[in-house]
Amino acid sequence: MMHATLASTDTIAASRLLIHAAGADGRKGWSIDSFLQRLRARVMDGARSDRPFLALEIRDLEGHCLLALDDAGPLVDVALPPGTYHVTTAFGAARRSYTVALAQGTSFDLYTRMTPQSQ
Repeated sequence: MMHATLASTDTIAASRLLIHAAGADGRKGWSIDSFLQRLRARVMDGARSDRPFLALEIRDLEGHCLLALDDAGPLVDVALPPGTYHVTTAFGAARRSYTVALAQGTSFDLYTRMTPQSQ
C-alpha cells in the first residue's frame, strides 16, 4: 500500500531509481531472473513472487518522504528529479539504509540483499 505519492517530474529530466529485492537464490547483479522480474512488474499489475516483501521508503535530503511502500515487490522503478536520496528498506526485523545520488537522465540499480531476522 502506498502512503505517499511522488510529485510530478519532467520525464526528460528525470532520473530512474530501480530498486531490486534479492531473489530467493541470492544472486547478485544482472541476470535473466532479474530481467524477467522487471518485465513482470511492468506488464502484470500486482505481480508478486512467493517471497516476503520489502517495506521501502525514499526521502530527500531535507527529510521529506517521497515514497513509502509496505509491500514493495521484486522491482520498484521510480522516476525522481536529479539529487541525493536516502532509501530505507525493512525485511522482517532487518533494516538497511542507503544514500543514492542521481544525475540528470541517468538510471541507477540498487540491489538489496536482505534476509529476515527474528525480532
